[in-house]
Formats: sequence, structure tokens, C-alpha cells
Amino acid sequence: MKNKGSSDSRREKILDISAKLFSKHGYNGTVLRDIASALDMKAGSLYYHFDSKEQLVLEVLTIGVENIIDTVKKEVESLPESSSSKDIISAAVQGHLSALLEKGDYTSTSIRNLGQLPESVQADILVIRDRYEDMWRSLLLDAQQKGEIKSSVNLKILRLSLLGMLNRTLAWYKKGDLSIEEIAQFQVDFFWDGIGDKSV
Repeated sequence: MKNKGSSDSRREKILDISAKLFSKHGYNGTVLRDIASALDMKAGSLYYHFDSKEQLVLEVLTIGVENIIDTVKKEVESLPESSSSKDIISAAVQGHLSALLEKGDYTSTSIRNLGQLPESVQADILVIRDRYEDMWRSLLLDAQQKGEIKSSVNLKILRLSLLGMLNRTLAWYKKGDLSIEEIAQFQVDFFWDGIGDKSV
């Protein structure tokens, strides 16, 4: 009988390596033998833990999106009840960036690979991503209803633009240049206060 703890540990290692390779090479650029080789095991042994490449990437993606959801919720819920909408949005942005930039390959895989995935995997992961986008819909709508975002602002475009900008950070972020807190503040300020010099 196989040791369950050992099996779970091996499964976690497979997920970690898979996330790293999917993040670096994409879903289409990663084959099971690459994952097996990185783990010094035979490709066929992966099927003891996962039925298919699709199941493997779906689990990696699910962990990544759930990580973003949990991190953003934690940041927002840590604020005082009296916090302004800008403070709340800033906390959500910081949580998103922290999950994206500090917590590894799972989260970046969920951002970079969606378009490459089989339709069945896309459908499953979009259900979870919709939960996350619902969080943002709620935060932005609440801010608008409080009068802290202008009533003329299209919240869908704002949400998509903001999340797109945050996700694009993956392409240029270098650890040590700016802190995640500083980047989050700059990005929120671009939306909240604009970039024009009002003194001119």
C-alpha cells in the first residue's frame, strides 16, 4: 500500500513543476514528458496522480485564481470599516499584484494561458474567474453608489482596463525596482486622480 503522505507530497511537486513550466512555456509549449523529466520520473507515472494534461493544468489554474481571490479578500477585509473607496480599491489592487508577482507560477499561469487551453478547461476556469470579477464589480459599484466614482464612468470598461493593466505588470516587473505597494499606489492614482497637471 502506498504511503498517502508521500503520494500527496509527490502530487504537490508535480503541480509546482507544472505551474513553473506552464508559466514559462505556455500550455501548448509544455508536454508531459517535460514535466516528468524535470521531476526525474517517467511520463507514464504522472497518470497515477492526474488523468490528463488537461486535468493537471486545470488544477494549476484553479490554485492560481483561488490564490488571487483569497489574497485580495484578505487585503480588503483587513481595512477599517471607515475606509474610503479609494483605500479599498488600493487594497484590492495590492492584493492582486501580491498574488501575481510574489506568489509564484500558479497565479501567472492563470493569466498567461487562458487562450491556449482546450474549450472544456476554459469553461471550467472561467466559472472561477467570474467569481473574482464579481468581487471587482461589487467594489466598483459600491464606490460609484457612494458618489466616489463619477456616475458617468462605465464600470465595465473601468474594471477591464484596471485588471488588464494589473495583469500586464507581469511583462515588466522586476523585483527591487519598486515595491508592490508603490506600484499599486501609482496604478490606482492613474485611474483615480488622472495624470494631467491641474496647476497648468
